[in-house]
Amino acid sequence: MTIYLDFDGTVVEHQYPALGAENPHAIRVIRALQDIGHAFILNTYRADLNDGSLEEALAFLNDSAHGLDTISRSTAKKIHPGPFDLTESLRFDKLYIDDIAEGIPLIPNRMVANGFMVNWPTVEIELMKVGIL
Repeated sequence: MTIYLDFDGTVVEHQYPALGAENPHAIRVIRALQDIGHAFILNTYRADLNDGSLEEALAFLNDSAHGLDTISRSTAKKIHPGPFDLTESLRFDKLYIDDIAEGIPLIPNRMVANGFMVNWPTVEIELMKVGIL
């Protein structure tokens, strides 16, 4: 499956233009998905900005300390994610993991008042239920 992965609010907490703190469990779940063969494409608004922040996000993901397979592909511009609908993801072999995807499990973001970020433990459970993970 191809997984379109957002960055701010998904992999890290919102703190653009800085890199926010790592969203708990994000790297662990991404690694587990890579280990069973899913491919990742970075799909972030940072691609729209041409300010070096896309490269910064890719460098974060590809830091050897995280133990991820290299994620080198990104969308040229942010693709608005479809809903977090795992039945449709299986049907089309495409999944969006993004804090703005309708229906994705969220938790409060500590850095943005009234903001939210992806709840990776719940996403992990949902992916396991349908056999994506």
